[in-house]
Amino acid sequence: MTERSPDRAAQVAARVVRRTGLGFPRGMLGGDVARLAAALDEPGADGAGVEALVTVATRGLWTDLQPSTRAAVQMHLARADGQDLEDLTTVLAWAESEDADNPLARAMTVRAAQELAAALRNAEDHLRAAEPAVAGGGRDGAIAAARALGTAVVVLLDLDPEDFAPEIVDYVDRDQGSEALDELARATGDLETRLWAREVLSALDVAGAPAASEAVRRLARGYPPDDPAADAVWVPAILALAQEGLERAVANEADTAG
Repeated sequence: MTERSPDRAAQVAARVVRRTGLGFPRGMLGGDVARLAAALDEPGADGAGVEALVTVATRGLWTDLQPSTRAAVQMHLARADGQDLEDLTTVLAWAESEDADNPLARAMTVRAAQELAAALRNAEDHLRAAEPAVAGGGRDGAIAAARALGTAVVVLLDLDPEDFAPEIVDYVDRDQGSEALDELARATGDLETRLWAREVLSALDVAGAPAASEAVRRLARGYPPDDPAADAVWVPAILALAQEGLERAVANEADTAG
């Protein structure tokens, strides 16, 4: 089997994607990737059918994302050595190609779909965990629905506390009060992200969590309010993200102290 055989090429591409973390932004993924994610999550999925879905999804992404992928490969190549250098040299030709059927583009599409499937499972688990409280109604049910919604937005949009670090630090420095939360929401809640959050939440229909699913979809209905601090979707989401950032900071301090 030669270096340029399809199997070998796919192995090299998959290894580079795994070792470098090359990936497509979650916000660029559309329905084709979502359908691929669902297929990958099905036990005993038809191999030929999955490959066809990979082809369709990749062709929908590569035209827009090929230039940024090429730049990312060049960056990794400039500081690589050993096996990584060899692999990235091979992969660079694919990153420079406008042909969406190249092994790197396909490997990145599969990775994006796998990560999306994992995010969906994570969000669904949180809704199932919230189901008893939400089904019980009242204040506790409303709080449980909001918390599940916030976590779902964070994982489905692939939000990272580091992207909002200055705003989260300011929120913590202001003792995490209600006014500080309002300012955190306003400083981070751009309209495009809030619309995207509603889009992904509106598709959630989790088996075993009918009450939580309906509660989340109900909160996500309609157009976002002008004020992010009054947004029943964004406020729980940024609060969940801030909590994740705090937990990371505490864990890092513990590791440093240890």
